[in-house]
Amino acid sequence: MLERSESLINSSKVIRKETITTATLQDAWKAWTTIEGVTSFLVPKASIEPVVGGRYELFLSLKSPKGFQGTEGCKILALEAQKHLAFELIAPPQFPNVRRLRTRVDITFGEVAKGGVLKLDLVHSGFLEGEEWDEFFEFSTWNWDLVLGRFQYRFSVGPIDWNNPYIPHGISARPERKLRDHISS
Repeated sequence: MLERSESLINSSKVIRKETITTATLQDAWKAWTTIEGVTSFLVPKASIEPVVGGRYELFLSLKSPKGFQGTEGCKILALEAQKHLAFELIAPPQFPNVRRLRTRVDITFGEVAKGGVLKLDLVHSGFLEGEEWDEFFEFSTWNWDLVLGRFQYRFSVGPIDWNNPYIPHGISARPERKLRDHISS
C-alpha cells in the first residue's frame, strides 16, 4: 500500500482555477491573508495567523457544533508576501471519511497591470481515490468557481453580504451528494 505522501504525489486529481480581477496586488493579498479580507468574500468568520504554521481556519456553518463549523485545525503551509499562499483544507462534514485527511490549496498572485489588474492561480491538490473522494473533488471544483466569482465581486461591487450571499452568474446549484450515516474505519 502506498504511503499517503506518495499517493498525493501520484494523484491525478488536481483542481486548477484562475481568475483575473481589478484589484491591486496588495489588496488581493490582504483579501486572502487577513480575517477582514477573507470574511469579505470567502466565509462569514475566520481565524487566520499569517505565518507559516499559523491558523487558516474558515468557518461557514456557524450554527453547527464546534469541530463541524469549517476547517478547524488547518494551518498555513507556505507564505511568500504578495506572491504565494498555501494552506491546508479539510472537507466539509458531509464528507466524514475524507474530512479526516487534509488537502492543500496553493494560491499564486501575479500582477497583470500595475496598480489594479491581478491574476490569481489556484491549485487544490491532495485528493485520493474512492467514491467519497470523487464527490469531494466534484464539490470542490464547484466551490472554487463560487469562491473565485465572489472574489471578483468583492473587488468590483463590494464585500459579500452573508445574510444574502452573492451567487455568480453561471454557477449552478450544489452538486448532488449522498447522505452518509456512518464513518468507515
